[in-house]
Amino acid sequence: MLAAFEHPVFESQATFRELLQAMARPAQPRTLPALPPSPPPIAPAVMAVLLTLCDADVTLWLQQADAQALHYLRFHTGVKIVPDHAQADFALVTVPEAMPALDTFSLGDPYYPDRSTSLIVQVPAMHVGEGDRFSGPGIEHEQRLAIEGLPASFWQQRAALTSRSPLGLDMYFADTTQVAALPRTTHRLES
Repeated sequence: MLAAFEHPVFESQATFRELLQAMARPAQPRTLPALPPSPPPIAPAVMAVLLTLCDADVTLWLQQADAQALHYLRFHTGVKIVPDHAQADFALVTVPEAMPALDTFSLGDPYYPDRSTSLIVQVPAMHVGEGDRFSGPGIEHEQRLAIEGLPASFWQQRAALTSRSPLGLDMYFADTTQVAALPRTTHRLES
């Protein structure tokens, strides 16, 4: 069994602060302070996010339900693994090109829009100052971020969800060391 955080309380708190900053400042990657060992196919930064956000009171769907990763997550977090992504509080996508359609995840309901699935997408890399342009709360004018590895239809699917506001998906994108967030209120600007 691989170890998790070396100092679980302090490192999960520090990671949680970075996740809050990522949501408060969308499309601006944050380098995570602690990267735990991680069984494949999950990258270390993604595992840090999961170890921080998951506990026995939440449900998680894994796109690739590797036996070692399942055992690791259950042992270190107590999280409940669900077979249906529409029932998950958190969903981990490790192969973005084959992810389910965004509108098939739980988008919340009008009385409780916060009960939607939070999507965690593992990507090869992110590059600040290039790629797509974003605006919305937490972004003064616009923020540029290139996110590698997303399928061609991803942005059209995400744009289609804006008509269902306040319902939607809050998303974290993580590579090997950093994480960036795109809350449902962040909009991708057309070029």
